[in-house]
Amino acid sequence: APSALPADANSPLPRALEKKGIRQLAEDWGKATARAHAAGFDVVELHGAHGFLIHEFLNPTANQRTDEYGGSLENRMRFAIEVTESARANWPKEKPLFMRLSVDDGAGWDPESSVALARVLKTKGVDVIDCSGGGVLPGAVPDAPLGYGYQVPYADKLRREADIMTMAVGL
Repeated sequence: APSALPADANSPLPRALEKKGIRQLAEDWGKATARAHAAGFDVVELHGAHGFLIHEFLNPTANQRTDEYGGSLENRMRFAIEVTESARANWPKEKPLFMRLSVDDGAGWDPESSVALARVLKTKGVDVIDCSGGGVLPGAVPDAPLGYGYQVPYADKLRREADIMTMAVGL
């Protein structure tokens, strides 16, 4: 995890990653992407949502680091960017690379932060942002208008404001 903070009172205490381990994980994502290409996959989606590791680094509640991987928005985005760079370096340019984001997680990572990240990810070779939500708190994002297509507005916002292709998931 980015920080040694349990998700809740019933969760185990994770180990905070050291910088060397963070860099190794980004490289490992690249190696996994190379294996996906060798296996004949046509698309790779990096999972940066739903409370998984990339998302934990993005979220200011889960990420309490004080080094270059924590604190400011730019620092919290660093791991996602490094993973993307490593994946794209191992994935053919003619094949699409997706990144799934919890555009709004209801716990500190919000649509404006997602737009900022999507703008950078586009320059690093991400072709599509797969827009979802939630993942840090149990259940849906507070005040989310749950219903068919409720995450489509997130996809629309990122498409317009980050000038990147998007898709939406959920319900």
